[in-house]
Amino acid sequence: MRLHVAELLLAVIFVAGGFSTLRDPKPRAAQIARLGFPLADLAVRVNAMLMVVAGIALAVNYRATGASALLAMLLIPTTVFGHAFWLEKGHNRQVHLSHFIKNLGVLAGLLLLTLAAD
Repeated sequence: MRLHVAELLLAVIFVAGGFSTLRDPKPRAAQIARLGFPLADLAVRVNAMLMVVAGIALAVNYRATGASALLAMLLIPTTVFGHAFWLEKGHNRQVHLSHFIKNLGVLAGLLLLTLAAD
């Protein structure tokens, strides 16, 4: 039960972000397409759908270990390709660096949930 609060809080990020991306995938697809990511639009949509499904599974504690592991795996390319701060300058660099660092913290939480399976 004590881990369920953490699961819920982490799930919100993925469910809200996934739905937001599904409503308007173009900006994220453009972001990764400029890095040469193949099939950027499809990749963004599939990633968003998986984040929503795994986020809901995590929120309701359905196969939470697998859901948190899947979210961790999805978050790595999302962070590297979606927040490539090293390619940015000025304010955009700081924004992407902040998101990159935030995602590292979220990744740490997901890894802890994955390893703390009961």
